[in-house]
This record gives sequence, structure tokens and C-alpha cells, in this order.
Amino acid sequence: MTALADRLAMTASNGDVMSWAELDELSVAEHAGEVAASSLAPILAEALVASADRRPDGWDLASAGFVAGLVNQTSLLALVSSVEALLASPATLQTQGKRLHDALLEGLSSAIRTNPLLAAGRLEGAVRLAVANAVNPFAVVGILTSISDDIPEEYAERLPRLLGAAMDRWADNSAFVETIREALDQLRHHETAAADAMFELGCDQLRTALAAETLPSAMKSLTTALGSFTTADAADEARHDARAYAAACDAILAFSAQDAARMADARRRITEALQQRDAWLSAMHLPSWLRPRLAAELAWHRLVLVLESAGDYLSQPVWFNVWEALDAVLQAYRQARTMRPLPSSANSAGLAAIIEPAIGGAILQRQSHLAGLSRSIVEAAKPGSPMFDVTTAEKLLACIEGLGVISRDREPRSPSSDIADGDRGDDEPHRPDTSRLYELAPALTRALGEQQAAVLAEDLDDDKLRTVEGLVHSGELSRSRTAHPVLDPLLDKVLLDLGQSSAFTGRVRTTFSLLVEQTILFLFSRADLTTKTWGLHKEKDKDYRRLLQKGSKKPLEGDLQQDYYQWLATGQLAGQCAVEISDIARGRADVVITFGTIRYLTEIKRELKRADPVSVEAAYLQQATEYGNTNVPFGQLLVLDLTPHLDGTPRLDESVWVARHKPQGTVTDRWVVAGVVAGNRPTPSGLSV
Repeated sequence: MTALADRLAMTASNGDVMSWAELDELSVAEHAGEVAASSLAPILAEALVASADRRPDGWDLASAGFVAGLVNQTSLLALVSSVEALLASPATLQTQGKRLHDALLEGLSSAIRTNPLLAAGRLEGAVRLAVANAVNPFAVVGILTSISDDIPEEYAERLPRLLGAAMDRWADNSAFVETIREALDQLRHHETAAADAMFELGCDQLRTALAAETLPSAMKSLTTALGSFTTADAADEARHDARAYAAACDAILAFSAQDAARMADARRRITEALQQRDAWLSAMHLPSWLRPRLAAELAWHRLVLVLESAGDYLSQPVWFNVWEALDAVLQAYRQARTMRPLPSSANSAGLAAIIEPAIGGAILQRQSHLAGLSRSIVEAAKPGSPMFDVTTAEKLLACIEGLGVISRDREPRSPSSDIADGDRGDDEPHRPDTSRLYELAPALTRALGEQQAAVLAEDLDDDKLRTVEGLVHSGELSRSRTAHPVLDPLLDKVLLDLGQSSAFTGRVRTTFSLLVEQTILFLFSRADLTTKTWGLHKEKDKDYRRLLQKGSKKPLEGDLQQDYYQWLATGQLAGQCAVEISDIARGRADVVITFGTIRYLTEIKRELKRADPVSVEAAYLQQATEYGNTNVPFGQLLVLDLTPHLDGTPRLDESVWVARHKPQGTVTDRWVVAGVVAGNRPTPSGLSV
């Protein structure tokens, strides 16, 4: 062993790689396992790989011993370098891949506790083997998605990227996708992994958008992905890739809305993000398996430049250089059909569903553009005509005709124009023009819902609708920049659910959204604060969340009521809230918040038996909705959960939801935002076995 170690060290210092003859002479097969557990492991790995194609006598035995010895490697750097060398050799993977996979996963559970960084490095190697199809992926995906609530931070922060690599590889495998999504969603609540998990979830949502077959579904997923990338960027300033992806999503939305200023801003942001990322990664080693993501960012950048150029031409009233303009427009049209901007994105139908209507609609709005397209197809057949992508041009023209918005023997009309009232049957219900909404105002549609957005957009021309969209979009970005990876998606979901009500509009939407946001922030703070930071360390029995001891006095709902009222009274709603107001629905309301004549009531309850959503609604929903009979049909329900929590408490986004109730014989739905505050709660250390 000493002679082999000395020779390996000397060879490495000279920058050479030992030949198999030298290795065999020093009995490498006998000592390979010992070397694999030492700092010389990467040097021997390179030497073994150099002889892998020939596989001389004794090579299999030496390689097997080396791979088995990696189980005892305690240096992360030595392990990663050794695995990197082995993975770079197809011959080594073919003969030793399964054995390497088993060695990397052996004893991984205990390694996560004792050496989490090393455990993450071993798991990364196993994931790369599975991604390369060297081994069956079921075992590694099972370990990758088995995440406990108390995993070490050093291990947790490496998981999102590995889960993202698994999603890149198996995005089309239904057996893996849902479990990977669930694992990423769980990591979204882990402080060290939250930003990275949000980015990977954004990539997943972006894939959904690219695979969508209709404009509305593509736009919904695209705007959701934009929110995830923006949140990830806000949570971690080093996530330049999140900034680039967010800018790319924004550019596509801007192109659809034909918003040149927003398009230019998106192009600037993605360029700056990639420049910053390049500066950060300059002179740094980038493993080959991570390069597809970097290539995807560059692909997005190219697409944004193409769209910006096409958008400039589409916004011009006349094309003075028709061939140049058509070349730019057709390049954007072609990119939408052929680009693969994410690893493992089998198709990009959703990208085409967004970009193609935007191009077709812009051409239809200008007779000269349509005439130029049609005329150029004819002229291209003549000798001496400029080079021209006739095939794509004909597809574009056929697509415009196929939409039913134009034929060659009649005048074009705007695809967003409404059917005249006199032409619509009296019995046919009014349907929102979703195509126009999602093309010009996706953020507005996501915020208000299709029906309410359609009502707002009905009397607005395209330019005014774009102006409103810009205001909503700016507001969404402003809120996302200060959002939390858990709070932002939760608030979005609650507001989206409330948007199903036709009454959730105008001042009601503004005021109730403010109240709901304050309530969610209250629940968030009470889920985290300790007694000491809460200011009750001298009176621990006043903490209504405390773990109950046998024979101790149980907290009352009034404790939660008083705490919630004080939270509102000292925040943005100071002067607008009151408690125990009588003569409301022949009863007494717990907490009342008023905005002029608009009134919202929050019912406070205590639960000793079951506090799951179904039980809470069955027990308290009818009472909570009854208070809204003489005002807007919105209210809140807060429940202090004093049931035992032997296995831990629900997460924040599992403790807040929107409930809907319609009393028998009535026609108006009542909407209640319900939230559960965990009492009788052990500390995390109290859950240790």
C-alpha cells in the first residue's frame, strides 16, 4: 500500500497518469479499496479510467475493489472528484455502474446525520448514474424524495437541484413527477432550501406551460412560473438564473400583449442576469451534467432577442423593408415551434400557442402587413427574389386562415372583436373572450378570474387594456419582491379561490385582500415565534400555544381573539377593528373590521377534538357565514387547535383555506377564509425520540 500510495502521489505531482502496467506491478487490485478511502482516491480513479477501454487482466477486480472502498471515503472533495472521473468513462459505467450506485447509497441514512455534506455528494453521484441510464432509477428517486422535517441544513440545501435534475430527466414519467413535485413543495418550507425549491417548481410550471395545447392554459402556467421565479430571485440575490427565467417569461407575456416597452425591459433584465451569472461562474468548473441548464438560459436569451426584433416590426404601421421584416417575424414564428428551452422539454406547443396568435393578431390589425405576407409568398417563386422562408410563411398564413378570422377573398377582422349583440342568440350566455384576455392581459385575468376580467375588458380597447395589464403586472412584481416562498403562493391561492365569487371585485376585493394578507401574516408569526420573543417569557401560562400538561388549565378562544385583535389594531388596520360587537345577525361578533360601510367579521373558536378542514367546516362554517347576511358575503374563521400533536403540527399552507357555503334555499354563496392556529404544541426538540 505504501509503495502504491507513494507512486500515485509522485505521478500526480508531475501531472501524469499511471499506466496499468505500473498499477499492476504494485498489486493495485489488493490495495484499491484502501486507496479509495484515502485522499489519493481521485488519482487512482483517473488511472483506472485511463485503462477502462482495454480492460486488461485484473482491471475488473481492481475497479470493483476501488468502487467498494468509496463507501469509507470521508472527504467530500475526494469523493466528488473520484465519482466525476468514473462517470466520465462509459466503459467504467458499463461494468461498474451498478456496483458504484450501491456503494454510494450504502449507509446513506446514517451519513445524512453524521456527515450531511458527504451524504449529499454521494446522493448526487447516484442521481447522475440514474440520469445517465446506468442504473434503475427507482431506488435513488425513492431516497431523493423521502424528506423528513428535521433533515440537516447542509443536506437540504443540495436537494432542490438534484430533484430538478430528476425532473429534467423524467418530466414525462408520471410515476416520478408527482413525488418529485411533492418533495419540492416540502422543501419550499425549509429555510435553507426554499429559494432553490421555488426555482425548480417554477421550471416545472414552465414545462407545463410549454406543453399546454391552448392559450389560456399556457398563459396560466406561464404567469404562475413567473411568480415562482420572481420569488426565488427575491429570496436569494445569487439566483441569477431565476432572474433570467423570470425575464424570459415576462418577455413572452409582453410579446403576446405587444408591449414594446415591457419587452425591452425584459430583454435588458435577462441580458444583465446572464452577464452577472457569467461573471460569477467565470473560471469555475461546471460539471457536464449541469450544462444543459446553462444552455437553456442562453436559448431563452436568443428567443427574447428574436421576439424583440419581431415585436419592433409588428408595431410598425408600414414595412418599408418587407423582406427584412418578414425574416424577423418568421424567425420568431419558427422559434416558437422548434425551440426546446428546457432540458427534456419534449415539445413546446404552449410556446407556439402564445406566440403564434400574437404574431397573427398583429398582422391582422394592419392590412399592409397581411398584404406583404401574401405578396411575398408569390414573389418568392420568381427568379432573382431574395432568400425567403416560404414554408414557414405559408404555415403562418394558413394558421391565420384556419383560425377563421380571415379568408383570402374577404376583409380581415380582429380576432378579439366581439360578436355583435344583434347576432348573438337571446338564449346564448355571454362568454368571456378568453383569447383576447390572455393575449393582452394575463396578469389581470389571473388576478380577477376570467369572468370578472372579461367584464372589465369589455368596454376597453386593446391599448387601454394593455395599460391596465401593466398596472396589475407592476403591482404583482412589487408584491413578489418582498414575498416569502410560503406566504406568496399561499396568498395567491387564497385570492384565486376568492376570485371565483362575482362579489370579489372593486373595493371589496381591495379591502378583503388586505385583511386576508394581515391574517395570514398573523398565522405565520404565531407559527414561528417563541414565548421569549413574543414577550411572554415571564408569563408562560399566557401563551395559548403552550404544550398542555395533565390537569393544567386549557386556553380559551378569548386568548386567541385578544391576540388577533391586538395584531390588527397595531398594524395597517389600526382604528378599523373592534371586538365583541353585539346586534349582528342576532348575535355577537368576535372581531369586526370595517371599511366605511363594508364590514368583515372574524369568528374565533376553540377545538379540543378534531381540527382538520372537514371537521372545522362541519362544526363552525355555518355560524361564520351567518354574520354576513346584511353585508358582503365574505368573512373569516380562526380556530385554536388544542388537540394533541404527537407527530408534529400541520404546515402553514395546510392550515389556511377558503371555505364556501350556501344555506339551503338561498342563491348567494358565502365565502370564509379559514385558518387554524396550533395550540397544545410541543417544541421541535420535544418531538425527538
